[in-house]
Amino acid sequence: MNTSRAFWIMFGILTAVAVHLAYILFVPASQLKDQTARLIDEAGANKLLIAERGNAAMGFAEFPGELVYAVCAFDLASGPLVMRAQVPDQYWSIDIYGPRGDTVYTLNDQQAPRKQLSIELHDADPDPQAIVNAANSTGRNMNAITVLTGTRTGIVVLRSAGAGPVEQQTAIEAFKASACSVTP
Repeated sequence: MNTSRAFWIMFGILTAVAVHLAYILFVPASQLKDQTARLIDEAGANKLLIAERGNAAMGFAEFPGELVYAVCAFDLASGPLVMRAQVPDQYWSIDIYGPRGDTVYTLNDQQAPRKQLSIELHDADPDPQAIVNAANSTGRNMNAITVLTGTRTGIVVLRSAGAGPVEQQTAIEAFKASACSVTP
């Protein structure tokens, strides 16, 4: 009788652990995929959308009210993506995530104290000559960054301080002057 009881207790514990692990491994990626699909339905792929109450980009806002967000769901199937960001003179960060939520690249105001920058995203199998051409192109300067994403899809999230109305407005104006688009 004791071995039967011990078996069922162990079975219950192992089942709980398995369910917990399955939740941790699969639910966050599924939620990100759903949020990204809503963002693409609303704004389109490779388009920057400022997070505002009621729009799909707001689903990516971890600290609404404290930070201002702009989000771009990217699809590199038709070529590299260029993210041209105007950044305010306050806290800001740019994070690039893969389709499962894994961090591909991150940059903030402490690492790159600039007013504007350009990030060119290439997929998992980039054309090496395109990267060389982009690096050697005229007009490309120290504010240009090339990132090999290792994936064709994902999201770019811009964040900036927005605790007060002045900071919020400064961040919104900077993000409105930013763009996310595929290069031919």
